[in-house]
Amino acid sequence: AIAQSASAFQRASEIVAVAVVDPDDKLNPLWPCEVCQSWLSKLRLQSPSIAVIAVTAAACDGFLVRVNGELQTPPSPMRTPSPPPSPPRSTCWSERVQVTDGNTEWPWEAQKLVYVDGAWSYLHSGHQNILRIARSCGTHLLVGIHSDEVLKEEFGSVLLEDFETRLGRLRQNRYVDSVLLDAPWNLTQDLIASLGISQVVTGSIEKTQDICKRRCGCDCEDPYRIARELGILTTVPSADETTEWEVRERSAMFGVRRS
Repeated sequence: AIAQSASAFQRASEIVAVAVVDPDDKLNPLWPCEVCQSWLSKLRLQSPSIAVIAVTAAACDGFLVRVNGELQTPPSPMRTPSPPPSPPRSTCWSERVQVTDGNTEWPWEAQKLVYVDGAWSYLHSGHQNILRIARSCGTHLLVGIHSDEVLKEEFGSVLLEDFETRLGRLRQNRYVDSVLLDAPWNLTQDLIASLGISQVVTGSIEKTQDICKRRCGCDCEDPYRIARELGILTTVPSADETTEWEVRERSAMFGVRRS
C-alpha cells in the first residue's frame, strides 16, 4: 500500500496514516518491510506526520503507532462519564392537600391562592381573625397544619391537642378552603411554586417571637424568609396576642398535658 501510494503519485498531504496487518494473525504486530520503509521516507519528506499503525491482532482491538519511526505513547483509555446524580425528589405537596367539605376547587386551580400555616391548637379568636383576613386576600385559602412531631421538636414534649383534633377543627372552619397536612415549619420555595401560592399571610406575633426568644432567648431562622424575599408575605395585626407558648404554659399550670 505504501509503495502503491508513492508510485501513483498520491499526495503525501492526503495520507494521514498507514495501517499494517497480517490477516493470518501470525506476524502481528507487523511493521513495514525495508522496501516500504524507503518509500515511506520519501512520503515523509512532504508530510512528516504520517503515522504507521500496527495492530496487535486481526480483530483490530489493539494497536501501536509510530510517527517518524518513534513509537508513540498509547492514548489513555476513554472513560465512560459517570451519570449525573439524580436530583433529590421534591416533596409531592399536592398529595398532602385535603379539600374541606363543600369545596370542589383544588388550591392550584384557584385564581389567587393564599397560604397561612400554624399549629392551630384550640383555634382561638386570634386564629379565627387571621383566617378571616387571609381568606379575604384571595379566592382560595390553603391552611398548613404542623404535625405532632414538628410541634414536639419546636416546643418540647407537651402537646395541647393531637393532630387529628386540630385538623378536624380546621376542616369545619368556614374560612378554610383546603388544608395542607404536615406543613413544614419553614416555608419552602418548592412548596410555593408547586402549589402556585400567590400570597402568604402571618400574624404580627410570628413564630420567631412565639418560640425562639422563649426557648433560648436568641433569634432563630425566619420561617417565612423565602416568602419575604419573594415579596408575597403579608403580616396582619394579631387580634389576640396570646402566643402558642403562653397557651402551653397556662395548660401546664392546670395540668393539661398530652404526650
